[in-house]
Amino acid sequence: MQPQDVRGFLFDLHGVLADSWQYHLASWQAVAQELQIPWTDQLATTLPGMSRADSLQAILASAGRQNEFNVHQRQMLTDHENALYKQFVAALTPANRLPGITAFLDELVAAGYPLALASASANAPAEIKHLGLTPYFPQIVPASSLRASKPAPDVYLAAASLIHQHPEDCVAFEDTVTGVRSAKAAGCFTIGINAQKLPQADAMFASTRELSLAAVQRVLGQLNV
Repeated sequence: MQPQDVRGFLFDLHGVLADSWQYHLASWQAVAQELQIPWTDQLATTLPGMSRADSLQAILASAGRQNEFNVHQRQMLTDHENALYKQFVAALTPANRLPGITAFLDELVAAGYPLALASASANAPAEIKHLGLTPYFPQIVPASSLRASKPAPDVYLAAASLIHQHPEDCVAFEDTVTGVRSAKAAGCFTIGINAQKLPQADAMFASTRELSLAAVQRVLGQLNV
């Protein structure tokens, strides 16, 4: 993809626009404690990007209890985590935006690029509202419309459709391995935002502080030399 070929930008939410994964992890840690399952660094590394059902399964599997609980009981546990997380969401403000994100979004809007949110979270509309980002993302993919969560490409295909663009003409921003796999599966040029290398990412920035339209165009140009 050449810089002039970019038609839109697609953003993950947690870890890209705001550091809200810490709140999901805090909620899951509370659930694990209630289940008397030790919380580990491995869980904290593994869960970001996972769906609630997969997160619960990973927590149970970490203690060899992956076969416990029926479908109804698991739903109760994931609903409990969501309720805990919503308490954190209610406290979000624009101050929770990650460094550099506001300036970057303003730059993209000023340049005339359409933006879309590629989040499979049912809480995304509320989070965007509390973060004061609704003007940038007036349309959000309804989580209930997605047949599969990341790493499936569904959310990126839907996000690109929201701005009437082909995924191949969009740049996606992700901070997890699961998210990168999703964006790549959809066909997006994918930029990872993480201090650690994310496999399959087309380019990497260590943090959102490094984001600018010029930096993205430079990366695109270098990869096409």
